[in-house]
Formats: sequence, structure tokens, C-alpha cells
Amino acid sequence: MPVWRACLILAVSGTVASASPFSLQLSTALGWNSGVLQRCELRAGDFRFALAGRSGFLPVESGPEILVGLSSPWLRAGPLSPAGSLREACNPLGFLAGSDVFVQRTGFVLDESFPAQPSGILLMPLARSLGVFYRPLAGGGEWFGCMASVFHRPGIGAEGFLSLSDPPARSAGEEWINLHASFAGGRILTAAARLLVETGPFGIGATVGASRGEISPPGSFCHLHAAARAGILRFYFLIGCADAGYLTPSGEPSAEAQVASAALLLSDSHGSIDIRASRVVDQSSFAVHSFLASRSEASFKIETTLPAAGEALLLARVEGGTIIHRDVEGGWDPASRFFAAIGARASPLRLEVGAACASTEGISTLMTAEASLDHRGSRAGVEGRLLHLDTDARAFSTGFSFRLERPDLHIAFSAGLDELRFCAPARDLPHGIRLSLEWKTREVSEWGSPSP
Repeated sequence: MPVWRACLILAVSGTVASASPFSLQLSTALGWNSGVLQRCELRAGDFRFALAGRSGFLPVESGPEILVGLSSPWLRAGPLSPAGSLREACNPLGFLAGSDVFVQRTGFVLDESFPAQPSGILLMPLARSLGVFYRPLAGGGEWFGCMASVFHRPGIGAEGFLSLSDPPARSAGEEWINLHASFAGGRILTAAARLLVETGPFGIGATVGASRGEISPPGSFCHLHAAARAGILRFYFLIGCADAGYLTPSGEPSAEAQVASAALLLSDSHGSIDIRASRVVDQSSFAVHSFLASRSEASFKIETTLPAAGEALLLARVEGGTIIHRDVEGGWDPASRFFAAIGARASPLRLEVGAACASTEGISTLMTAEASLDHRGSRAGVEGRLLHLDTDARAFSTGFSFRLERPDLHIAFSAGLDELRFCAPARDLPHGIRLSLEWKTREVSEWGSPSP
């Protein structure tokens, strides 16, 4: 049975700036389900201090949570997430072509989310180049080691890490026959090295990692990522492999054995084209009757804007994708989705009509109409939506929104069959402080997800 949930958010934020690169941001939010959220962030050059807290006021909520983080060129402390080759080693073959992990510097970055990564410390005697770290593992145990990032000259770089962890042993679940052997315990030695080369429009990076457990066999993984750019064109390519013996610092095996991925991006002022394809081969089971499965994915997205009569513009958007799962016996389970929309814009009006077809959801239609007015720095807009899902429920969804923007006032109101929202930031207060008020309700199904 659908349930309506309400949320009231009262936020105060401000920024204090001076001639030096210094900024302070404060915010407070009150949510019916999430409790009280408070954030404070101080930035001064390369120095950053972040403080975030959450406390629940309902019996079902957990106790107070406080996150404190510090980041500077030589020290990082608080909730830390791995980056660069450390992040690759924690999730081998879990990334596709074009991912930012292949251009990240090896190290740790602050994590301010709830729930956040475990709190740890990264000490860098040589700023951003050489450091030692310690951080508890999310599933229990400890993780410590050293990392280095050395750039000999522009266009060439080398980095890597060496770590020791002691995750707890895990027992097999009920479906153990379809999984890998559970981690038996013991310390794990993990290491990885990465070489980056960039010359002109071309760039290539290679990462090699290995692990050896105290009572586990050795394993390894490798990545080769290439990028090329020419004007408005971007191309990315990735190949990688891992063997069943490789263990992450937390004791998890690699779920995939091979991955190949490519991405082609083209974008300018008239539109964009995004084409991606990948193939992933899963590791075989350790059981007697082992299996080998694969997953193939392909997607594309095209957006364009064409000039029409007078000052009118013609808008077109097409996107789609297919995922195919195959097992060793030749069985396959495809899932696909296709969406197309066409519209026209002639200031101050816009009309767009589209349709989507998904193998698991049937056919849906979407219609959007918008009217906007710009007068002496004040803007007003009205937008309406109509969505029809051709599923077993044959559900309809509508939406309506109104916006008013002035130099000192911003009001937004939206309503639909499944959501009602009001937002009205007030006039800016002295010293760069702004007060805002937001109230919204949303219909949630009995499974906890928004209704169609």
C-alpha cells in the first residue's frame, strides 16, 4: 500500500571570503526520516577542514554520528576513501573505459557521506609524493601500508603502493556452490604499480597488482587504459584481467576474470554523441561443476540541436542500451531499453514528446511543455509533464512546476500524482548568508521505492 512521506528542510548557508583564498560554509538541515544534518567546511588554499554530524530524533533512528576530516598536502585524516591504484586494487576489473580512477593520484580522499568510509590517517612527509597510511577495514580488521607517487617530468609518471591487511575470516553462505571459496583468514600482502604516459593528444596507463595471503594462494590483476582526443572527439579503451587467486585488502576475490571496454564521446555547442560498449567475463565457480558466465553491454546516446525557422530550435534526443548475460551452456538473458524524443523551442515556449521501450517495463510515453518569461532580470517558468507506463499496472504520472527567479528571491513549486515540493530561498542576508525553506512529500510503495 502506498505511503506518503513528508520532509521539512530548513537550511542556512553562508560563505565568507577575503583577499586570501579562504572560505567557510555552514549548513543545517532537518529531515523527518534522516534527522538533523549539520555540515561545516573550511578551505584555505590547500588546507581543508570538514565537520559533519547527524542525529536522529525518532526511536527508530540511530544515535548521533559525527564525521571530522582534515586534508592538506602532507596530512589527511578522517573518513578516507582510496583513490588511484589503491582504488583499483580494492575493486579489480570493476571499472570501465573513461572512469576517473585511471587519472586519479594514488592516495586517499575525504568522504563526507553517511554512512562514510572508516576513519584513518595518511601522513605524507613528501607532500603528495610519499606517504604512509592506516585505516580500519569496513568489514573488520586493519589496513596499513605506504604509497608513492613520482612524476619525473611532464607527461610521464609512476606511482604505486604496498600494504598489509588482516581481514576476518568469512564462512560460506547458503549458495556457496555458485560462489568462490570463502576467505579463510590470515594477513594479506597487496601491492600495485602504475605507469602513466601522456604525449600530445594521447595518453596511456598500465597498472599491475598482486596479492599474497598468509594461508591463501597468490593472485594478480592488470589494467591497460588508453585515451585519445582530437578536437571535440574523445576515445577511451580498456582491457584488464584478474585470476581467481587475487584478493583485495578486505579479503574479497575478484568477481570478474576479463574485461574489455570502449567509449567514444563527441560534444560541441550543437549536441553530443556518447557510445559505449563492454564485455565482462565472470570468474568460474570453485565448485566441482564449475560455470563461466559473461555479460555484454552496449549503449548510445545522441543529442542534437538544429536551427529552425526564425529563432526557433529543433531538439532531438535518442538513447538506448542492451545487456546480455550468457552462461557456459549457451543460455542467454537479454535486457534492452530504447528512448527517443523530439521537440522544438521558440522563446519563450518549448514542447517535447518522447517514448521509451524497455523489455522489462513495456512502452512509456513522455510529454513536456514549458513556457518561460524573462523581464528585467526576473524569470518565471511553467512546466508540465505527462508520463504513461505500459506495464501491467498501466500507470499514469503527471507533473507541474512553477518557478520565479529574481535577483533577491527564488521560489519553486512542483506537484504531481506522486510528489509535492515547495522551495523558497529568501532574500540574501548580510555577510553572504542565505536562508532557504523546502517542504516535500513523496509517495513510497510498500517495498520502499518511489511509486511509478
